[in-house]
Amino acid sequence: MKNRFVILSLLAATLFACTSDSMSNDDLDLMNQEVKLKAAVERPFKIKKIEGTYSFFPGDGESCAALALNAIGEGTITHLGRSTMLEEWCSENPGDLGIRSITITAANGDELRGYHSSIEFIGANPTVFVETLNFDGGSGRFENATGVFIETVIVFEDSPSSGTFIMSGEGTITY
Repeated sequence: MKNRFVILSLLAATLFACTSDSMSNDDLDLMNQEVKLKAAVERPFKIKKIEGTYSFFPGDGESCAALALNAIGEGTITHLGRSTMLEEWCSENPGDLGIRSITITAANGDELRGYHSSIEFIGANPTVFVETLNFDGGSGRFENATGVFIETVIVFEDSPSSGTFIMSGEGTITY
């Protein structure tokens, strides 16, 4: 009788030890988000050279009143590999530097997004300027990315409304 009690006690203890509360998908998603947030690390960010083209065109009078620009480039970027860049710019009046946004698409399709917060023209013929790019998110591993990048851009005008550019610079990115 005593042996049966010991065996039943061990069997019951084994059954209780093997059961657990199942976690809901919401709990697992929350844990994954916490791990991503804890894993964010500041890293150096560098562009040796992005080459591309740009075009100015009149604004549509609604979403962009005066002047718009699209700039498209390609190059190799730290943490992104071979990448493409799209910058869009909209000016509300001819003397306004306007609202500018940039999207960089990494080799694997992840996107890094940002906006320019300052510009300083430092040369003419060709036009050279330095600007500050602030990262504010994206997709994939850059979903919550932040950082600051100081870029130098050299512009070669083909016509008053189009041309080519070369961009380089460095900064930091946290993701």
